[in-house]
Amino acid sequence: MTLNELLLKIKEVQPLAEEDTSGGPIETLRGRIGRKEQNTYILAQLKEAYEDELRRTAAFILVVGEGRNEFTKLATESFKCFSTNPETFFTELVDRIPSTLYLGKEGMQNIFRLLDSYIEEKMNALRVREYNQLIYTQEYQRHLNSKEDFLSLVKQAIVNKVGGEVVGLQAAHSLTNVAIQQNNSAKYTPILLPSGDERFVLKVSEDLARISNRVFIVAVGPTTDVLKNEELIRVEEVNATNVKRALKAVSDSVKKLQ
Repeated sequence: MTLNELLLKIKEVQPLAEEDTSGGPIETLRGRIGRKEQNTYILAQLKEAYEDELRRTAAFILVVGEGRNEFTKLATESFKCFSTNPETFFTELVDRIPSTLYLGKEGMQNIFRLLDSYIEEKMNALRVREYNQLIYTQEYQRHLNSKEDFLSLVKQAIVNKVGGEVVGLQAAHSLTNVAIQQNNSAKYTPILLPSGDERFVLKVSEDLARISNRVFIVAVGPTTDVLKNEELIRVEEVNATNVKRALKAVSDSVKKLQ
């Protein structure tokens, strides 16, 4: 089903799933509870289908450069784009690990085992059944001075070992309820992923190709040699005209892929 078809069904089922069963005659209470439970299950299934279709039809737009946040803000506020933090998958994992472990004397190999169990939980939430395991190697043994150091390590390890496509999977998952609330039924949905880490962007853009052929990099301002061989949509100055032009370049490319 298309996003529009799923959205119509969601709007039909949602009031029944959110029904206040306390009102009405006591004689029909069991029936109301049963109806609510049935529609709650149906709503969950419809939202999962919406998430899958959102991911399938998304255009993942990685935004780099000094003006990335300004570009993202204007695109989401004025051009019906969606945006999310591409580091969400990693920050949620890091937040679960006590700092006393990675800033203390706990061995990194043991921390990786803990991380791997949390990754499994996240992958289950994303309904991913098969993925590459996080495997500890000596290159990840290093001294850490802060939570930011640990986040950098976790990003590197997961992107290298598990795969950068988790960024796209997480993005579609995080934006599903937002997209439903905004009645998004577009044939394709631009999802902006702003980042100041060009190496991260490069690897993620390559890995996202495993789940989508609609992956773009918008460079807002100068970039380093890390992205010198990449096909970039360049924006020198952030204003409505330039943002519209960049998004049209994405739209034109998407049309060619259909």
